Amino acid sequence: MKHLVLKKYNLKYFQEELIIHPLNIILLFFISTSSVNFKADITIDFRETAISFLIVFALGIGIYFAVKWMIKDRIKSSLFLSAFLFLTLFFRDIFELLVYTEVTKAISDFLFFSRELFFIITIVVLVLVSLTIWLYKTRKKFLKLNSYLNLLTTIFLLIEIIGLGFIEVSKVELKNKIVIKKPLGEIKNKPDIYFIILDGYTGFISLKKYWNFDNNELKEFLNNNGFFLAENGKTIYNVTNYAIASTFNMAELNYKAGNLYAKTHYLSLANIIKKNIVVEYFSEIDYDFINLSFFDIRNENKSYEDIYFLKNGNIYQSRTVYGHLYEIYNDIVNDMADINLDIFGRLKMIGNTFNKKPKFIYAHIMMPHPPYYFDAEGNRNDYKIVNDPKNKISYLEQLKYTNHLLIETLKSILNSSRNPPIIVVQGDHGFRRFKEKDKKEAEFSVLSCYYFPDKDYSLLTDSMKTIKTFRLIFNKYFNQDFQLLN
Repeated sequence: MKHLVLKKYNLKYFQEELIIHPLNIILLFFISTSSVNFKADITIDFRETAISFLIVFALGIGIYFAVKWMIKDRIKSSLFLSAFLFLTLFFRDIFELLVYTEVTKAISDFLFFSRELFFIITIVVLVLVSLTIWLYKTRKKFLKLNSYLNLLTTIFLLIEIIGLGFIEVSKVELKNKIVIKKPLGEIKNKPDIYFIILDGYTGFISLKKYWNFDNNELKEFLNNNGFFLAENGKTIYNVTNYAIASTFNMAELNYKAGNLYAKTHYLSLANIIKKNIVVEYFSEIDYDFINLSFFDIRNENKSYEDIYFLKNGNIYQSRTVYGHLYEIYNDIVNDMADINLDIFGRLKMIGNTFNKKPKFIYAHIMMPHPPYYFDAEGNRNDYKIVNDPKNKISYLEQLKYTNHLLIETLKSILNSSRNPPIIVVQGDHGFRRFKEKDKKEAEFSVLSCYYFPDKDYSLLTDSMKTIKTFRLIFNKYFNQDFQLLN
């Protein structure tokens, strides 16, 4: 008994028996994830952070005691817990690293797995199961490994904490924040406004140049129904979030060049889109806002989770395996092809909805953007075609079917509207899968067409930039005098 008491006060015994690496990993996860918000200059929701921390901490304790009940060893149980926490909490980092190497793509294509993500999750599960079996069978005590992990995770945690003091803000900002003046007197006869984004829809000029496709069916319909076509329409940003943030705020953006896809940029862009001045103004003048997009805007939540911009839950969840499992679930339960068709269907019905208030409808449809679900006739493609984003032919096929859906939808809107609406149909960017530098222009070439109730398009030009869209509408219909950007 005396020997045991003396042993407990021995420094080496204390180092080997002390278990802090699981807690260090949890703290490292929360601090490093929160630092993304700091870099984006976005306030952290401490209530959300505290709840997320408590959930992970409670889950960790539960797993530790469950494994300890099976293995009957506290050190081994803690090693399993640290492995579990690392693989599940930092899953997004592991996923992105493995995808970058393209090893997972080669293997998942060879096997029956439908996606790289599913393959990587399967590997993680196999690793954890194998580790559990090995720890159960081995007679090793792992005291030195436990001590080493305590030291290593403590060092990483201290580095992360010290690093918080040297964070450099990297975010997207509006170059010039526009202020919309309140109209003098009441605006009468406020028209419904449809703002329809067809994601990845390349403009007429580039379709002709790179696909030798005239897009005559759509042209004829638009011309015959009083639309204005900007055949050389352009966007100044070739990434969705940037394009939408710019259009909805009628301003250019400031951000670090060469860092287009930074997580901090996406967080600040989401914030800019959520608080955009266009929807804010329409809400102030008593418009109902209908959000058929994958962005949260003002008080209206996103209407669907998009496969490319999925951010389920908070910033902590989206980094973990939980967020990615939800992504798989979302793909299975909420087929993006069905979501696209549903939005077209809902657009047809909105005009029949009786409401004394005018409506501003933002619909964001993920077509003709890949995945290429449809051929030109609307038949569903097989898996290989769906998931081949570089296929120019499949892109054009889906674009043709998009035309069919668009024409039917616009017919319905025009026929069912009690008063002539304003309709804007645009692409946010063009086709982005050309490798040749001289074809980069296609990325900035977008579909851009307008329908005004009075059919006066004197302010519009053939090479309209999407950033001008709402400046024109506000000048023409809402008594504003914005300068039209070059």
